[in-house]
Amino acid sequence: MIAKGVMLGPDQPVTLHLFDNIQQADEALNGIKMELIDAAFPLLKACKDVNIAVMLGRFPRKEGMERTDMMSKNVSMYMAQASTLGKHAAADCKVTS
Repeated sequence: MIAKGVMLGPDQPVTLHLFDNIQQADEALNGIKMELIDAAFPLLKACKDVNIAVMLGRFPRKEGMERTDMMSKNVSMYMAQASTLGKHAAADCKVTS
């Protein structure tokens, strides 16, 4: 929907930076990348600064897991995402999750 222009409008170029610090997700992200390339969305462009970041994903709470254990795992993921965003975001970047 983002690449089709639904989120930001039909004339707004979009750059997607796909990042995940969970190594098991690399294959899934590569699959998403190939699907986006195959679809040839005309709004997808390349640039260096991120203006809008949509942060997705979290470590799920599993049966028997304490809430603090889940939060500990999520904090490390969020810190890695923040570090990457800090390197690639524009000064006026808007972040949502």
